[in-house]
Amino acid sequence: MLRYHLSAPWLLAHRATRIFAPKAHGFRILLFHDVPAENLTAFEFFLAYVKNAHGLITPDQAAAWLAGAPPEGFDGRTPCLLSFDDGFHSNGEAVSGCLDRLGAKALFFVNSGLMDLSGENQRAAIAANIFDGRIKAKALAPHLRLMSWDDAARLKSSGHIIGAHGLTHRRLTKLGGADLEREIAVAGERIEACLGGPVDWYAYAFGDIGGISAEALKLISAKYRYCRSGVRGLNDANTGPFAVRADMIDLAAPESYRKLVLEGALDRRYADARARLDSLEY
Repeated sequence: MLRYHLSAPWLLAHRATRIFAPKAHGFRILLFHDVPAENLTAFEFFLAYVKNAHGLITPDQAAAWLAGAPPEGFDGRTPCLLSFDDGFHSNGEAVSGCLDRLGAKALFFVNSGLMDLSGENQRAAIAANIFDGRIKAKALAPHLRLMSWDDAARLKSSGHIIGAHGLTHRRLTKLGGADLEREIAVAGERIEACLGGPVDWYAYAFGDIGGISAEALKLISAKYRYCRSGVRGLNDANTGPFAVRADMIDLAAPESYRKLVLEGALDRRYADARARLDSLEY
């Protein structure tokens, strides 16, 4: 991709223009999906860099920050909260080991209605729902499967937060009535039944501004305390609890591009999406 090839000089230019800019005081949520074995080393090195250069916060610290009580010790830095979507098996196994070594706690968003599926039924659902039909089940990487309820229970017992990512990972703006309510509310109820509750966090499928509506946010706010989007940007005490931003990290991207994301170089491109997200009434 062209932006990847240009990321190194782009990063230098961004840093030069930010030398005299006021420091933004907030935190970022870094969003990951599946972390295959071949990316695990890069993933761990990246997290170590984030921890040393920016700092890591827990879900509880992020919630307190949204409520106006930022944690101490991050002056001049923009710390990050780690978040994982879709509930892939790699999150419950390899990723959690990396987090344990770093002493990090994260958000894990699962599709509770897909977790009981197995074999070809689960692979078909991953292809159709999580990948939105862009790939056929037979073309999925062999390792791609979802974590089990036992995996999710181990994550929770280790201090991580399990959130709802929809019941079956359907785009909320294509649903209405009972189907919409089921995709939102029943998703959390299923987690509560299997792991104990309550479930405070919801992250809507696909994460873009076209995937959320005022109707959906109203239902989300009736069930959950927070809603995380996939819209890029900084979070602070002025961020609404149902308009939380997140920055997707591509582990296949060059290191310089990942640093561009961390340092907010892409934020301006998403200003309109953030404004639309903030304007939705809930």
